[in-house]
Amino acid sequence: MVLPIIVGIGLTTVAVVVRSGLRAWNSYLSLTPLMIAKLNKVHVPYKDLDQFGSKYKTRLPSELLLKLDRYPGGFYNKMSENEALLILGISAQEIEMLDEKTLKQRHRRAMIVNHPDKGGSPFLASKINQARDILASSVIIRRSRR
Repeated sequence: MVLPIIVGIGLTTVAVVVRSGLRAWNSYLSLTPLMIAKLNKVHVPYKDLDQFGSKYKTRLPSELLLKLDRYPGGFYNKMSENEALLILGISAQEIEMLDEKTLKQRHRRAMIVNHPDKGGSPFLASKINQARDILASSVIIRRSRR
């Protein structure tokens, strides 16, 4: 009578351990050498990224590489429109045609990648929402005429 309960608990434990192992393996596969160095508390400046190989750097568009070289990183205490545009990935050419639909699409794309339910950071998700709110109330967005 007790044997089926013990077997059930054992199978459940094995299933949870296997599931956790698979999730850890998938997370490990997505790590870059720079991330691994940071996890091991090895200080590597951004400029030394080339020592890890160019395959990670070549995946980034040249425009983004230029922005990363100029952008010091982190968030400001009070988010500006410029920072909101950076967070949502809206380029200077797209600002002229920025409307509510485009803003919604960019917000959705950023949230899909960074949503806490999908393994993203709650802090980043809140910053993405804050960026959307700032741009939605901004004068740079084109309003649809009703």
